[in-house]
Amino acid sequence: MIYAIYLNPTIDKTIYIDHFTIGGTNRVKSSILQGGGKALNLSVVLNRLGVPVYVTGFLCNRECSPIRNGLEDILTSFYTLEGEPRVNIKIVDRTTSVTTEINDKGPIVSKEALCEFEKGLLHLVKPEDTVVLTGSLPQGCPPDYYCQLMAMLPCRCVLDASGEALRQGVKQKPYLIKPNLEELGQLTGESYTSEDMSAIIDACRHLIQDGIDICVVSMGGDGAIIVNAEEAYFSKAAVKNPDSTVGAGDSMLAGLLSVLNHGGGLDEAIAVGTAAAAATISLPGTTLASSELIHQLLPTIHPEKIV
Repeated sequence: MIYAIYLNPTIDKTIYIDHFTIGGTNRVKSSILQGGGKALNLSVVLNRLGVPVYVTGFLCNRECSPIRNGLEDILTSFYTLEGEPRVNIKIVDRTTSVTTEINDKGPIVSKEALCEFEKGLLHLVKPEDTVVLTGSLPQGCPPDYYCQLMAMLPCRCVLDASGEALRQGVKQKPYLIKPNLEELGQLTGESYTSEDMSAIIDACRHLIQDGIDICVVSMGGDGAIIVNAEEAYFSKAAVKNPDSTVGAGDSMLAGLLSVLNHGGGLDEAIAVGTAAAAATISLPGTTLASSELIHQLLPTIHPEKIV
């Protein structure tokens, strides 16, 4: 079983505007309100790919029906927080396909609520399971909370975070991390572009020497690289002019885990991950990839072995 940790309950409001102007008056063409958050996105795509997944974490006692509706038929167990979920605004300029995101902080989580959640999680998880820690931490969580949580767990962990949560989290040597170029730089103190292929692989190998098994570096429209101690593959992005990039990274991670969790190789994993990301960004707003669209795109993905 894959367990996805959902700590910061989120609703995504996607607003479509033509010629979005900062400081001006903008007319909304259409809008969509959906449950959001990286763990939710990941879980939905895993579920659509037929991978057993279980979501646990927090929901608020008000205004959470879009989140519950978005979880489809996925197994869940949630602990209740007072208040309302955060609302993240996604402004999509239809003329440029540029998305501007405005993310709220969300509710405050108490130490007592965290303790209750931890006890429940430890009761659920077995050594053969995988736990995915992804997304921003809510108010009330210390910045090293993912690191603390991984130290408690008996199974392999996947970390998809940024900033201090990422820097602290890698100390616990997760099985897989998925930084983008900026986040990789946060770990190494260097800066990278998609042209720095050898430098990116070297940085990943240093992290692998420290105990991480697999490092996947997403480079947006320039593709992605997957690296372990023996191999590295590069996969080109399959969609150059996306309608929206919301959920692309979460879909990629779902595709990766759908392969790696049953012992598949890096080349197959990055191919399915790239196809899943491409499927999501070819759809409007925060709409997530279907299994049918992922498998339709998969034959167009041809990972290149680098080393």
